[in-house]
Amino acid sequence: MAFPTYTQTYHKESYPAISPTRPELSTVGKVVFITGGGSGIGPRIAHAFATAGSTEISILGRTASFLLDTKKEIEAAHAGTKVHTSVADILDASAVEAAFAGAEKDFGKKVDICVSNAAYLPDNETIADGDIDEWFKGMEVNVKGTLIVARAFLKHSSAHPVFIHMTTGAVHAPAMPIPMSAYATSKLAAVKMMEYLAVENPHVRVHMLHPGFIDTAMSRKSAQAGFAVPLDDVELPASVTVWLANPEAEFLKGKYVWANWDVDELKAKKEQLVSSQDLTIGLLGWC
Repeated sequence: MAFPTYTQTYHKESYPAISPTRPELSTVGKVVFITGGGSGIGPRIAHAFATAGSTEISILGRTASFLLDTKKEIEAAHAGTKVHTSVADILDASAVEAAFAGAEKDFGKKVDICVSNAAYLPDNETIADGDIDEWFKGMEVNVKGTLIVARAFLKHSSAHPVFIHMTTGAVHAPAMPIPMSAYATSKLAAVKMMEYLAVENPHVRVHMLHPGFIDTAMSRKSAQAGFAVPLDDVELPASVTVWLANPEAEFLKGKYVWANWDVDELKAKKEQLVSSQDLTIGLLGWC
C-alpha cells in the first residue's frame, strides 16, 4: 500500500539527519517524561533521548515489570542516566499528577519534554454492531487520558516546554471498510485538543506525530481487522521524536507530521509551513 507523502522522500527507518547522536540534537540537561514508556515504541523513545544526552527520564505505564525492564536497559546502556518509573493508568488523574510530581522531586527540576505516547485501540467492531462502552473507551483513554496528561504537564513543566503527542494517520485518511471507527474518531478528537493546547498555552511548543507503522501490540490488533501494511523500523519514530523536541523543529509548532517524512525537505518548506495552514486538520475545499 502506498501512502500520500508531504515530502518526496519517504523513510522507513532512521537516517543521519534525525540521529540522536547528532551534537545539534543534544538534549543534555533536559528532563523527559514519556507516557506508555514501558511497551510499544515508548522504550525506544526513552533510549533515543538517553542517546541524545538526557540523563533524567521519567516513564509512565500500567505494567510495573515492563517499566522496570526499560529502566534497567536504559541505565545499563547509558552511564549516568537515571530513569524514574511510575505505574499509572492515564485515566487516573491523581496517579498521573503524582507521577509528574514524583519526577520533579526526584530530578529536582521541572519537566522540559513530554511525549504523550499512551493510547488505546478499541476492539475491531463496527458502529452498528460494536459494544458501545468498548467503542467509547477509545474516547476515554485517547481524549480524556491525554487531557489528564496535558494538564499535569502544564503544572510541572519548565519555562519553555515541548509537548509531543503521538497520533495516527487514520485521523486524516478517508474512512476505510475496516472496523476502526472508534480509534480514528478518538485520535482525531485528540488532535483538535492539541491545537487548542497550543493556542491556549503559547509558551508550550506542541507537536503531533504519526509514528509510522510499527510492530506493536496495537498494530497487530489493527492487522486482525484487515489493516495490514509494510512495517517501519521502530528507531524511525524514536529518532524523529528527539528531532521534534529540538529547536531545529520549532517551525513545526502546532503542525501534524509523519515520522516518515524527510526532515531536510520539511526544513526547506519552512517559510511555506509557517505562513500557511499546511499540515493542520481542516475542511478541505473551503479554507
